[in-house]
Amino acid sequence: MDGLIQGTYRDRANMLADFGDLFFGKKPSEAYASWFHALGMEAAPHSTVNCARTLRDADLRGDLGSIHVPTLILHGKKDEICPFELAEQLHTGIPDAHIIPFEESGHSLFHDESIKFDGELLRFISE
Repeated sequence: MDGLIQGTYRDRANMLADFGDLFFGKKPSEAYASWFHALGMEAAPHSTVNCARTLRDADLRGDLGSIHVPTLILHGKKDEICPFELAEQLHTGIPDAHIIPFEESGHSLFHDESIKFDGELLRFISE
């Protein structure tokens, strides 16, 4: 996260382009990548830095046991932003949570494996 913070101060547009490269497990079209980059540029730089600081510094693992609602954890095995081990920690810490690994996905499983993502989400909310 420190790289995101420093990159935001140095060259925010380039940092977001690099972040986009990490985000997707399967390369998106140029148009999709451009749209994704534009979304990041809409946020205030101050917000981008503070989000990265929170992601770096917050540790809520101690609160996981207090979650008592149906929980589905969908996570890409190729995620370079949040490693799959974090999903496994969520699964262990949240009572009765269900975990579905996405073998071909990075952080963007809704893009990388959209049909599987839609199916798993619909199955979960239909139960």
